[in-house]
This record gives sequence, structure tokens and C-alpha cells, in this order.
Amino acid sequence: MESTHTTWFLGSNSARGFHSLYNGFCSGDGDFLRVIKGGPGTGKSSFMRAIGKAAEDAGHFVEYIICSGDPDSLDGIYIPDFHLGYADGTAPHVLDPDVFAADGDYLNIGEHCAAGGAFSMGNELRELNAGYKLHYRRAYELLAAAASVSPALTMSYVSGEERAAACSRAAGIAARELPKSGSKLGRGPIRRFLGGLTCKGRYLAADTLAQLCPRLFLLDNRTGLGFEFTGELARQAQERKLDAIICPHWLCPERIEAVIFPELGLGYAAVDLLAAYPEQHRRLHLDRMVSAETLRALRPQLREDEKIEERLLVRAGQCLAAAKAVHDQLEAVYRPYVDFEALNRAVESEKRRIGL
Repeated sequence: MESTHTTWFLGSNSARGFHSLYNGFCSGDGDFLRVIKGGPGTGKSSFMRAIGKAAEDAGHFVEYIICSGDPDSLDGIYIPDFHLGYADGTAPHVLDPDVFAADGDYLNIGEHCAAGGAFSMGNELRELNAGYKLHYRRAYELLAAAASVSPALTMSYVSGEERAAACSRAAGIAARELPKSGSKLGRGPIRRFLGGLTCKGRYLAADTLAQLCPRLFLLDNRTGLGFEFTGELARQAQERKLDAIICPHWLCPERIEAVIFPELGLGYAAVDLLAAYPEQHRRLHLDRMVSAETLRALRPQLREDEKIEERLLVRAGQCLAAAKAVHDQLEAVYRPYVDFEALNRAVESEKRRIGL
């Protein structure tokens, strides 16, 4: 059975803090974005999940946007057939419509929470909120350290000639495999994160990758040459205005993790040693562009840097898990004051409004 959805991230926990791609979400011609407001535990994710399921049940394709901190939670959905999107517009991805009522509006889920009841818990809420932010601050310090030591992200072990050779190989593949230009009605490349580090560790949307890329090529990337390859493909896609999905790397968004061409069923992804990929793929051994003698001499340092990077990422993931535990406590304080029956009525009302 053909899948009726894809999953992506629009935010990442990066070496420089939270990195957002939300400004490019639901922003095409004719698109309308409903920005959802409401506190923790007030039902934002549940509301969007219910709308998305109703759309899928009615035969519509849905794009789901996963929360960068918790892969079990939603931060957005997009229904292409309706040119309609919903997104959590609260921190850290605060959103507003570009032109209110013309291309977006607000949906206040928080109105179903009797906030006055939680007012007496103000001191506890402030303390929990401060603890939540403290865990994230520590996670970002560790992520910055991981990026600074990563052999792939820093490309510390490759020469300029080797980087140029990887670019040249990508350019050659683009000349053979890609159209010279996109269709006149095409929107050109869009940007999505394919995964990231969450409270549950390293997450990769492998199902999305497998669904969109029957021809999937994984790129050796221990030395960073995979990033040179994907970077050149992304440049070619932008220059030719192709309908492509460019996936910045979650830890260092200046690098490109993957480039996907859905209409061609073709994708290229730089391998992350901590991520799990679809079984069906082919491999491009870019690390062989580095001389065997050089790799042999550098292998001990390369392995040590990789181990340090992995330890830092594991520790950062533990901090994100601790932040999630505090967030759960925040939600538990608000939840008794949420009128879930009113929330369910709001879901049904919205479904009727959009014809589901």
C-alpha cells in the first residue's frame, strides 16, 4: 500500500543552539498557515495529529513535522491538496503569518485551558521552566564541542584536492542524472531536516528516505567528503531550480546531510555513523578518494576523534532526555486545567471547516 504521509523536522538542536527552518514552511503560492498557540500540555500536538489522521483517512497526503526535542510529538502538519498547514508557533519556533488573514491566521488552543487555575502554581511553573532551559543550555554546550571535534564536519583529515575531487564527482553525476532545469510550475528546492538528536537519541526519518528514494545512495563520510558531494548536488539543484528537498545537517546546518529528488525517486545521503538507514541502498565509497597511505597513518587519530564526538553526543542526548522529563512535569501541572471535551469539539469543528 502506498504511503500517505512523510515525516520531517523543521527544527534541530544544533551546535549553535536551536536552528529553525519554519520560515519556509507552508509558504508556497496559495498556501495558508494556521499558527497554533497554547502552553505545554494543552493539546497542540494532539489537535494536529487528529487533523492529519482525518486527512489521511479521506485519501489526502500529509506531511508531518516532528518536534526536534521529542519525536513522539508533532510541531506541524501540511496537507498539500488543501494548501493548508498547521504549526506550533510557540518557543523556540515562534511564528506569525506574513500577512494576517491573507496567508495565515492564529488558532488559540490555550483557550481550552483554565489558566487561572494554574495561576496559584506560578512559582512551581517558573522553577520547572528554568530547569528545562538549563538542561537545554548544557546540551547545546556539548553539541558545540561535538561539532568542533567531528572529523566529518571539520574535514580536518582531507586536502583541498580531495574535496575538489568529491565535488567534481557530484557534478558529473548531476550532469548525467538530473534535468537541466525544473518545470515552469515547479517551486524549486525546499529545505527540511531529515533527523536530529532528540530526547530519545539520534533520530533519522528512514521511512521517508526509503519512500522517496527507491534509488538511494549512501555516501562514505568519515572524512567529510560526503558533505562536499551533497553540497555540490544542492548547489546544482538550486541553480537549475529543481524540485528537490535539501536536508541541512542537524548539528551543523551549513553542511548538507542529504539531497532528495522525489520526482526521480533518487536521493543521496552522507552517512552518519549513529543513524540507521534503509536496507535498500547503494554505496558510494568517497573515503577511497583519500590515499590508502594517508588513511592508514591517520586512522588512530580519526577513530579517537570519532569516539570523543560520540561520547559528547550521547551526553547531549542525556541532557535532552532530562529536559523532556522536566517538560513532562510542566505538562502535568497544566493538564488538570485543560477542558479536553472542548478541545475535541474544536477538532471536529476544524475538520468540518476544511471539509473533512
